[in-house]
Amino acid sequence: MNIVEFIRLNVVFKLPKSVAKKAISLSREISKNNEALFVLDGIRFHPHITIYSPEYPAKNLDKILQKVEEIVNKTKKPTLVFKKTDAHKGFIGIEFNCLTEIKKIHEMIVAELNPLREGHIREKYTNNDYKVGLVPEQQENIKKYGYPDSMSLYIPHLTIIRLKDESLAETILKEVRWGIPEFTVNKIAVYKMGKHGTCRELVKETFLG
Repeated sequence: MNIVEFIRLNVVFKLPKSVAKKAISLSREISKNNEALFVLDGIRFHPHITIYSPEYPAKNLDKILQKVEEIVNKTKKPTLVFKKTDAHKGFIGIEFNCLTEIKKIHEMIVAELNPLREGHIREKYTNNDYKVGLVPEQQENIKKYGYPDSMSLYIPHLTIIRLKDESLAETILKEVRWGIPEFTVNKIAVYKMGKHGTCRELVKETFLG
């Protein structure tokens, strides 16, 4: 019997160096006095804004990379506009407005890559304990797209850190100062993923048109 291998990939907006530097600095600053499950460093844990991150049969990797490159080559550089800081389940992050150009990129990526899942759903998403915390729309997205926060539920988001003690996140959030009102992204990248939604290994990056 053939054993099918799966790979979890994240197609992301790769941050400009100055923005990545700010995210890493904030992550390190928060971690000085608080135990964290990960701290951004740009080496083992890469700052990013997720576009679409399901799990695929590993045999489809080359097709995935080709599809992403085709989309990126005909897509203009988008601008991310700061909306607010937020905290959820120990995560502290930055939320951006889902402008039309951002939404369009997300929808194109999902439309092209979703078939390459071949209907596969990440094991975590089939766990009843996990599904209890999802709204019906997220559960439906998992069935359709293999990722809960797809399409109408998509929110551009930069995760700064995840704290071991979830109860501290809301308090710490009040002290977080982002200070970058907007920035333009010139690359989309594909990363292999680790725990807590982290991007661990760059697979490929492509400049936007």
